[in-house]
Amino acid sequence: MGGTTNTGLLAYALDRAGHAVTCYDADESLQLSAWKRDADDFPCEVHEADTPAFAETIFPDMDHDRINLVDAGHAENHPDIVDSILEVVDLVILTLSPTNPDYKRLTTPERGTPLAKVIRRSSALRESGQPPTTYVLLNRCQAGASSPKKYAALLTNGGEKGTDPRWSVLSTQIPRREAIASAVGFPCDKPERKGPYDALVTELTRRGHLPAVGAGA
Repeated sequence: MGGTTNTGLLAYALDRAGHAVTCYDADESLQLSAWKRDADDFPCEVHEADTPAFAETIFPDMDHDRINLVDAGHAENHPDIVDSILEVVDLVILTLSPTNPDYKRLTTPERGTPLAKVIRRSSALRESGQPPTTYVLLNRCQAGASSPKKYAALLTNGGEKGTDPRWSVLSTQIPRREAIASAVGFPCDKPERKGPYDALVTELTRRGHLPAVGAGA
């Protein structure tokens, strides 16, 4: 949940940090493309990329000296597009609200394939033979609430019984703020739209997933 919001505000943060960024809108809603159109300060180009041939037609034409962000729609709604994206990406960030419905949707959805299986099966199509590195980003976290810690533990430990897939959870959390929830389509001129995403860039750099500025992608 909140994938487009997080993609857009991460693009702003990467630009502030000095990275060259390009965005690809692979969600059929094309909200990220509309954000670029409507916000006069959006920091980079956004290319429409909602195609199940992403790996064959979009990826080869990317400038791989830049940071390329892909906003993907819900995997259960667009499995063919998501499968093609997973074939070529370096890093997957899943946004998850720390609530039981979102946790169940990730781990044991009523319909569709669990995301852990979707990501794992992509290894057969990847040059490395391994699935992409994947993190969960906790989103819409209420200040002072116990739920972020609870769900981070469940994700990390494989659920209550330890038998579910184990996820790596980022220490950065995106707070529940109106200025963030209402960001899509508007400029990033509010301080509360900046801090959490600057922290996310710092963490991704520390973990080795972003190059030092000026070092090339």
